[in-house]
Amino acid sequence: MKKLTYIFFAAIIIVAYSCTEKMEIELDDTYTRLVVEGRFSTDTTIHTVRLTKSSSYFYNQAPPPVSNALITISDGNTTITLNENATKPGIYETPFNTFGKIGSTYKLLIKNVDINNDGIMEEYDATSTIYPINQIDSISTKYYTDFEAWEIKCFVQDPPTEDYYLFHIYKNNVLMTDTLTEPLVVDDKLYNGNYTNGIGVGYLRDEKSGERGYLGDSIRLEIWRIDKNFFKFVSEYKDALRTQTPLFSGPPANVKGNVSNGAIGYFAAYSVSKASTTIKETIKK
Repeated sequence: MKKLTYIFFAAIIIVAYSCTEKMEIELDDTYTRLVVEGRFSTDTTIHTVRLTKSSSYFYNQAPPPVSNALITISDGNTTITLNENATKPGIYETPFNTFGKIGSTYKLLIKNVDINNDGIMEEYDATSTIYPINQIDSISTKYYTDFEAWEIKCFVQDPPTEDYYLFHIYKNNVLMTDTLTEPLVVDDKLYNGNYTNGIGVGYLRDEKSGERGYLGDSIRLEIWRIDKNFFKFVSEYKDALRTQTPLFSGPPANVKGNVSNGAIGYFAAYSVSKASTTIKETIKK
């Protein structure tokens, strides 16, 4: 029994040492790709396309911007040229009075990009279609004491087609869902062709001081009618950032965008519907 005990504790020590052994992992920094973040909607506004370079895993600065590119957005009849912002390298903008049309397919074309600094100019493109959207009838807010959060409720008629939506929430004209992981993205399988009648589409949580709602705060909801591929892109992006279970799961698959030539990212064209309200309740805890 003593020998068995010694063997057992020796095995534990070996396993523990194995789990804490230092490992050197070499990461390849030589393969750089273009990263594209492009949006084009039915809003009359300045639309932007952001170009950056991919960076190494341990790169602790903002992604390097890509300047001097030639960028256009076209529906086959009209071509819009984007100009780089003079104070924000890598940010390309349309004129202020630009808007997309429902039913049109738009092509983003990016030229004059030397991503590897080898003197070879590359070209990239992506396409996206703007689908119709029903206008929101109204929105309301309701506070849940158990969750310590305001729920944003939406009243709108969903059409009898296969639709995909993204929901953005503003409080006092400040976007609360300002990163891609925060807005709700859904298909319409649960209410296809029906009236939503106050379905919850987002929350303002007390635990986040910037989100905490008070009597009189203005709330605005924006619904984006997005295509199926952008819905998948955002969903996969969120999944990739979640904690992997079990702990030693394999790495998630690369998030697939719609930009050609090996670039990362997405160019999304979409229609927009908006509605506003104010918080009319006083929180009672």
